[in-house]
Amino acid sequence: MILTEQTRGPARILTLNRPQAMNALSGELARALLAALRAAEADAAVRAVIVTGAGERAFCAGADLKERGAMSPDQKWQQSLALRAVNEAVWRSPKAVIAAVNGWCLGGGFELALHCDLRLACGEARFGWPEMTLGSYPGAGGAVVLPRLIGPAAAKSLFLTARRIDAAQAQALGLLEEVVPQAGLLDAALELAEAVARTSPLGLAAVKRVLNEGSGLSYRAASELDQACRRPLEASADYAEGLLAHAEKRPPRFRGA
Repeated sequence: MILTEQTRGPARILTLNRPQAMNALSGELARALLAALRAAEADAAVRAVIVTGAGERAFCAGADLKERGAMSPDQKWQQSLALRAVNEAVWRSPKAVIAAVNGWCLGGGFELALHCDLRLACGEARFGWPEMTLGSYPGAGGAVVLPRLIGPAAAKSLFLTARRIDAAQAQALGLLEEVVPQAGLLDAALELAEAVARTSPLGLAAVKRVLNEGSGLSYRAASELDQACRRPLEASADYAEGLLAHAEKRPPRFRGA
């Protein structure tokens, strides 16, 4: 198995299961991860997706370089496109996606974590861009997303020096919600998923789109996107249920409708 799936409460846990290869992203694993993300999106009972790695050594060491070394330039590009498709699916998913970083998080693995909505890590986690010392650079969206999260200057520092940072440094940059002991990492991610499950699924999907797409727009364009995402909620059954639940002082029963 290159990917294992488990549902716990409102969360679908997707585990990259190649510990012998530091959970590196082969083309096969990328395709399996994309299919699993699509399946989670289609399941109304799933409110959050948790992505983590098998074992205690690595979340994901990036693209499978052994596989890539035997490829033609066109095949390498196709592999890059497969990794980009996964990250774009995470970025655009209407569900919350949480990265539980349980060790080394490098290259394509770092890009995967960056595209997630929330990130937790254990103290042993390490982050970096080895592509910068291999004649390339991270090509699955990392150079697009990282400056949105920490600003261009800090992003340039990480890219141009190819330095590795630890979990405490990543948290100081604003990349991590929390640093927790490795043994409690999944439980902490599940707590986040439980918090997500108490929110409106329609509201979450809408505000995620505004946050992800609006940050690169002018104020006017971002405001127009904001209104386009907010307006349909006024007529939703979930909004009516939320207002009724507030009046009746009970938890809302959202259906995503």
